[in-house]
Amino acid sequence: MRGGRDRRAASADDVLVASCAGSPLEPVGGSPLADDLVAGARFHRIGPLVQIALRDSRPDLAAHFRADRERAMLHHLRAMAVLAEIGTALDDTPWLAFKGPMLSEFAHPAAGLRVYKDLDILVDPGQLRQVAERLFDAGWNVVDSNESLRNPELAGELRIASKAGILLDLHWAMAVSAPLRQAFPISANSLLERRRPVRLGPAQAWSLDPPDALVHVCHHAALAGATRLLHILDADQLARQIPDWQSLARRALEWDASAQVALVLLRAHRWLGTPLPADLLHTLGLSGAFAGLMSAVDRLRPIPALRRDESLARLAARAARPGVVRTVALMTRNGALGVRNRLRPARPQARREPADREAIAAYLGAVEAATRAQPAA
Repeated sequence: MRGGRDRRAASADDVLVASCAGSPLEPVGGSPLADDLVAGARFHRIGPLVQIALRDSRPDLAAHFRADRERAMLHHLRAMAVLAEIGTALDDTPWLAFKGPMLSEFAHPAAGLRVYKDLDILVDPGQLRQVAERLFDAGWNVVDSNESLRNPELAGELRIASKAGILLDLHWAMAVSAPLRQAFPISANSLLERRRPVRLGPAQAWSLDPPDALVHVCHHAALAGATRLLHILDADQLARQIPDWQSLARRALEWDASAQVALVLLRAHRWLGTPLPADLLHTLGLSGAFAGLMSAVDRLRPIPALRRDESLARLAARAARPGVVRTVALMTRNGALGVRNRLRPARPQARREPADREAIAAYLGAVEAATRAQPAA
């Protein structure tokens, strides 16, 4: 889709895709198109890119997204300053940043304008207490509740906030929930050993190496449903930086995430023209039937047309596993659970206070105990 397109009037869906692909279109239409374009850009989290794509040809439509662009830029500048502070606080302790600011700076068509909310860093689980204490000394505070920190299903992150209100997910594992860590085992230490130094504004930071970054983006997107063009675009941009697809396939298998990588890259290829090797599925150990199933799902409800989370495309992405039978079985199970959960009356959300010192200490001790219990590599 990066090449020429036909001369028909561009729909909101066309404009969303073209804004990501860097091939601007001139949309035709009045209020209905503008309303759908705004709804679509906000759902897919690409308002700043739509603003850039339309600012010359349709400034009236671009004006709807000027605030989106300014917010994204200001937030990114603040995030880079905070990462610089984190780097100073952690000194020589191994760490790396991933997701938001890294993707905004190094995997987005307009650097610094990717929409994201919080920061994510990964540290050695055996050094989580040391890292947390350094950040506490620097003025950071825990925002998790006592209930969440004392949950027997140990969370793979500690949520903290800076004095300025910037949220940080302090990870000791890439997968937050215990079931996901069992399903997709990946060692934090192996990721830290492969990390790359990067310059992020004033910050000397560290990032995932390119294959790990692409596998993580695909894995994270698929588990969220892979229904937002922003996440598809992340994969597209990182895939264009992969020089060795054999290495990428080995890394995907190491993560046990071959199905997630294939699904997201196939969607990126379909909508953004991401160049992929012809033998990608074979290299990832997947069949043509898997690609056929996902293609059928995407034809039924194209990703650019989505304006809400619930969809068959989301259900398929979250259930993706090697093997069509296994994927369909998990789709059926998850779909039934989703219907049951929607029929249950909603429980009122009680106000949760930030965790106290005892809960924080108990959480850090549980992480250390879990780390000691892991078999040696």
